[in-house]
Amino acid sequence: MRRALLLLVMLATVLASCEDKYKDPDPKAMGYEYYPLEIGDYRIYNVTDIRYMSDVGDTTRFQMRERVDTTFFDQTNTLNYKIIRSIRENESRPWEDDSVYVVSKSNSMVVLTKNNTKYVKLVFPVREGVFWLGDAYNDHKENTYEPNPEKRSDYYNSKEPYTYHNVDEPFTLNGSTYESSLTVVQGEPTESWIGFDDRKEVYVKDIGMVYRLFTRIIYCNATDSNDCDYGIGYKLHGHERHEELVSYGKE
Repeated sequence: MRRALLLLVMLATVLASCEDKYKDPDPKAMGYEYYPLEIGDYRIYNVTDIRYMSDVGDTTRFQMRERVDTTFFDQTNTLNYKIIRSIRENESRPWEDDSVYVVSKSNSMVVLTKNNTKYVKLVFPVREGVFWLGDAYNDHKENTYEPNPEKRSDYYNSKEPYTYHNVDEPFTLNGSTYESSLTVVQGEPTESWIGFDDRKEVYVKDIGMVYRLFTRIIYCNATDSNDCDYGIGYKLHGHERHEELVSYGKE
């Protein structure tokens, strides 16, 4: 009798562990709220775009809207969200559609596809210091990707790492403070005599991306050049862009 009871307890324990194993992950623990996706969602940004040539910056300012338009299933039966990007000079001008990109969101990652190129924007669960390959698909040879550097160390050495920083920390932008944010640092921020590279995106729970910085600048690095002043500071050519959230909602 005691043996039968013991076997019954062991069986119940095994079944319970199997049930826990196949339970859907807790969305809050995974960090899914950092990239909400529903038809009608939109975000509006103030954009400052600077193009450098021969140490002269050409600055353009405008507004950009990203709106979730429709959904569809692709050939792999993956649910995709079509997002329309529109721009306007300022609030008094009408929106003009500029481009389209597609986003898919699974239990493990968010993948953005634009101009036939895929980028792994976020991975789940969200954890401080976790890194993955943002451009894992960009050689157009990898059909699948799993954000685990231990499985493909050689592949990681040839790709660009994205890293989580300041997870679940407050973030202040233009006087507004968001309580739970995370920063995705893209690549490795560097400044040398060759150039300057600094790229990152900040996401907030239940909103999505609130800030983006893209900076890639080439400095004058030819010591015998008569066309520019050698050394850090002279921007031979490059691109700097800031996108700051000003409003969001649902249509």
